[in-house]
Amino acid sequence: MVEALLKRRAPLLAAYWEYREEVDRWTLNLVPDSPEHERALLNEAVELMVEAPYRTAFSLSDPSVDSRQIPRARALGAYIRVEPYVGRRIDTTFTAGEYFDSVVPVYFRADLMTHLSVA
Repeated sequence: MVEALLKRRAPLLAAYWEYREEVDRWTLNLVPDSPEHERALLNEAVELMVEAPYRTAFSLSDPSVDSRQIPRARALGAYIRVEPYVGRRIDTTFTAGEYFDSVVPVYFRADLMTHLSVA
């Protein structure tokens, strides 16, 4: 889904799975590059969600588009140090004033990766 959003040039800053204990499930956070682009990213994601293969792979409650996640995405991007980072679960981390319990990175725009080095 993230690859399809990027091909569509959707305003995507970051994407990561996060376990939400209060609802006992994982949520795919799709973070827009600015609060002004939240609706555009939401529209792009919804258009994909009704198409195959996404409509069978995701429920409508799986992804979340939220510009309030921008500071968290910036903190997590700066925290990541090793490539490849996609799919590497990050547990119980407090960084840059943000707390993460269980997160699985999917995509971070290159400018967020301020401490990345190739392994």
